[in-house]
Amino acid sequence: MAKTLFHSSERSNFIVNLKPERLRQLSCRVCMLAMILLTGSMLLTELTQDVYGSLSDAISDGGTRGVLAYLVLILRSVSSMFAVGGVLALIFAFIALIKKQFDPKRAALPAALLCGILILGYISALLSFDTTVALIGMEGRGRGVLALLFYGAFFVICSQLHRKEAEKLGLWITGYGLAQCLFALFQILPIRLPSSYDHMFPRLLVDVYLPSGLSSNPAAFAMLLTMLGMLAVCMALYSREKKCRLYYTIAAAVFLFFLPRTQCLAGLVGLGAVLVTGLVLGLRKGACKPVKPLAAMVLCAGIGFGTACAAPLLNGSKFLSSDADTPLSAGYHLQDGSIVFLDGAYRNDVCGQYSRQDAQGKFDLEQPLSIYPYMWKQAAQTIAKYPLLGTGADNYIYAQLRSSYTIIQNLNIVDDPYNDYLYQAATRGIPALLLYLALAAVSLLRGAKAYRKGKAPLGLAVLLGAGGYLLTAVCGISALPVTPVFWMLLGLSCGGVQED
Repeated sequence: MAKTLFHSSERSNFIVNLKPERLRQLSCRVCMLAMILLTGSMLLTELTQDVYGSLSDAISDGGTRGVLAYLVLILRSVSSMFAVGGVLALIFAFIALIKKQFDPKRAALPAALLCGILILGYISALLSFDTTVALIGMEGRGRGVLALLFYGAFFVICSQLHRKEAEKLGLWITGYGLAQCLFALFQILPIRLPSSYDHMFPRLLVDVYLPSGLSSNPAAFAMLLTMLGMLAVCMALYSREKKCRLYYTIAAAVFLFFLPRTQCLAGLVGLGAVLVTGLVLGLRKGACKPVKPLAAMVLCAGIGFGTACAAPLLNGSKFLSSDADTPLSAGYHLQDGSIVFLDGAYRNDVCGQYSRQDAQGKFDLEQPLSIYPYMWKQAAQTIAKYPLLGTGADNYIYAQLRSSYTIIQNLNIVDDPYNDYLYQAATRGIPALLLYLALAAVSLLRGAKAYRKGKAPLGLAVLLGAGGYLLTAVCGISALPVTPVFWMLLGLSCGGVQED
């Protein structure tokens, strides 16, 4: 007789009698669905930037047009669409726990670390400047405790996947990155799609056309490209199937083309990391015909860097002036400082407006990397003031206010230090950061141990992919279209990409 849950039937029977293999398949599909929802929502967000005000007016007018406009607003809300996938991930994580899919001894340490992160995050949210924001997240960011809970759910369901499901998920994750690159291609071609990074308004520099894909930010896009580039280059050299090697070779080449085009520090760090990783893996014993794949990757990276250097001439980039516009010289120009304020102030209204006069002596946008010491110093001061529990998730900006309760009126304050480790310490406290680092370390070490034991190419690939995210997090920003992929890879590494 079939087992039942709480003496009920049908639906409960579906849960209790769900076979482990079927559970893993459905868990994999939940991750795929989350990526589809994120892609669709971000695509709608990018394409409707110029009509956002009209949508709000239509809702105020009511009627059928108002209902349709409200539906569009919901669909373009990345937080809402991610929540759909996150809730499903929570459900399947709970089912996996009921079904005892995890070895208690093996799961005890990661579970304790993850629970500690969530508990400290929740306590921090209760004591934050704005509890609602800390729980749900700032509009345009969505990095509250709820998002952290969903990240944990994706980590849990991915840690139970066997190699068959993991390989399928790896193909989908890579496809997710390629879809973003396809959109990014139209952002840099003459037929350009809407983008918040066409013009560097803080520097009065126009016609730059930086790609951000569907990641909301060139720095976040660079983090995604690095993460997936590390995964793709490994699979391109070590996959057992010829078709898979070709697919991942193309993907790695595409990712390497766009990394230098982001024109930010994270992009350069990622570019170097992926190329060095590819060369090291290519020299190792076991690489399958590495010369041609590596040559194609290096060539695409060179083309990407070359076109980035030629972009000022190709795009006609110029500095605006009341007297005469000045063309931007050819060469590779980092745009980190402008990206910070375009994303925070112009795109999302969650940080202060840029003021050249107020910035004197602090940083200089004409020297883009000077923004990092300034932001990291502000973060260090915030951590020193709130060391144990931080400001609360997505409450970092409130600790920076100094002249007005209206965020954008506080000149040159930022809502993220563009260092995810400093950000976590500042918003959730140093203990939460240490737990996060411990969880990442445990997951990567288990992934490395599993690879040494089984030599599964995907085991090494997910390990390198998660490591790529952790590397670029030093100069990057957590974003909803990117961070869930990291937690999926981290879960796969923690689970060791088990054999079927």
